[in-house]
Amino acid sequence: MGPSLKSSNRGFSLIELLISMIVGLIVIGAAVQLYSSAMDASWVIQQRTEMQQDLRAAENLLLKDISLAGQGFYGVNAESIPLPTSNGNPLYGCTTASPCAPPYTYPCVGVGCVPTLYPIMPGYQKGITPPGGAVKSDVITIVYSDTNLALWCYKFTYANGGNTITLNAPANPPACSLPAGQTYPLAPNNPYTGLVPGDIVMVSNASGGAGIGEVTGVSPANPANTAPTPCTDAPCDNGSSYTITLQNGDPLNLNQSGAANDLTSLTSPTSIQRIFVITYYLGNWKDAGGNTTTILYRQVNGLTAVPMVDNIANMQFTYDTYDTNGNLLNATGDGGEAGGTSPNLIRKVNIAHLTMHSQLYGAKGGYMNKGYQSFDVQTSISARNLSYTNRY
Repeated sequence: MGPSLKSSNRGFSLIELLISMIVGLIVIGAAVQLYSSAMDASWVIQQRTEMQQDLRAAENLLLKDISLAGQGFYGVNAESIPLPTSNGNPLYGCTTASPCAPPYTYPCVGVGCVPTLYPIMPGYQKGITPPGGAVKSDVITIVYSDTNLALWCYKFTYANGGNTITLNAPANPPACSLPAGQTYPLAPNNPYTGLVPGDIVMVSNASGGAGIGEVTGVSPANPANTAPTPCTDAPCDNGSSYTITLQNGDPLNLNQSGAANDLTSLTSPTSIQRIFVITYYLGNWKDAGGNTTTILYRQVNGLTAVPMVDNIANMQFTYDTYDTNGNLLNATGDGGEAGGTSPNLIRKVNIAHLTMHSQLYGAKGGYMNKGYQSFDVQTSISARNLSYTNRY
């Protein structure tokens, strides 16, 4: 008989098992590393996209404000308004509420000048030095009129030496230009879009004179948003009546009754409108843990500043100024103000840097430990009202 065959029950050897485990771990480790890298890269892209969207949103509003600079100033002498100084210089960029920028003073250009409101006011290196930065940031202020609240449609008179303005509702329909969609001017005490303390009004006359004042009160109150009742008599006294107070001691120090260039010195006023004095600046904010975040703020008149976007690392501008013949005078950070060039000659504003830094992602490896991302915006915008109204 031949030998009988027996099946073998032999399995993997220890060496074979170790090799297969090592190979498996390498494959799994590579897959985990690939997944982790993909997640890190996805987060970096997402963060950069969010940074871009946030910065673009702030930039778009800034560019819109710059493009409107000087709107409503047509007919005002030199399209600038000298301000009173008897009780100290008027301020902007500050309120009685927080957050508040350091109070800035209006520019004074030329020999024997007084602080003056211009459609564009450069604030070269007047801002803070952001954490980690080497130079101070810039500030910019833009001024234009409110075309929605048609105060110019109301009959108005001064009282109490100019500290009080009384508005009477005109006959309906009003003989004035109204914004699209309005059949009657909005009430000055409209609770949503009307005047509030901290607003600035500009009063002008037929000869090109103008003055500004800060609203300190509006009466009567209008919580129900009642529409104006137009007058029916010739003097226009029996319709809705509104009282605007502009008392001395306002936070922006614009109201200086009896002083030169105050509203009280303006003769034969013919028109009134609300204007927006809008300031963009950087400010540092600290949380409870002492961590500092640099925020871009937008402040309108004497109202509380509104945060636009955080983690801003830099904001710098240059300004192109031209003479009346269209010749370029300079393209500097102060628009030539230090050399006596009037801000009225600014025709183009260049955002040299509007830079945003990301927050540090964490302490893990890969992309997440690469530090900060950075996104920088650079562009130019023509101040259309200054470019065309003043030149042609």
